[in-house]
Amino acid sequence: MDNSEQTTWEQKEAVRLYAYGAAYTAGKLKSHQMLLEKALLLMHSIRAGDLEKRDQAQNIVAYLQASLDLQFEEAQNLFIVYGHLWDALEAATPETLDIAENFLGEIRDLVMEVHRRQPRPIRKRKK
Repeated sequence: MDNSEQTTWEQKEAVRLYAYGAAYTAGKLKSHQMLLEKALLLMHSIRAGDLEKRDQAQNIVAYLQASLDLQFEEAQNLFIVYGHLWDALEAATPETLDIAENFLGEIRDLVMEVHRRQPRPIRKRKK
């Protein structure tokens, strides 16, 4: 391995470790957002015919679906939407992928908006 390959590997490893740390320390909403963004990134590979990436995206959708607290009506509705997203990814036609990508984007935007509106803890000023 020459020096440029080593540097590239080190950069990729640093990014991977940073992403792992960010995901590990993120709150529930931020984790949800990060998973939605990962599924959206996988859409490019899925459109190119990479079925392994489709399986990864379906795993993300299934995980998000399983993480919902179904005692709330909104979570029950989102559970159904995630089921439709999983099916759309399974079919993997251009039309169903468009639908999946649009829904994933809308859910991600909604999660980001909810995250922005959460009250932040008030920090006391040092005297």
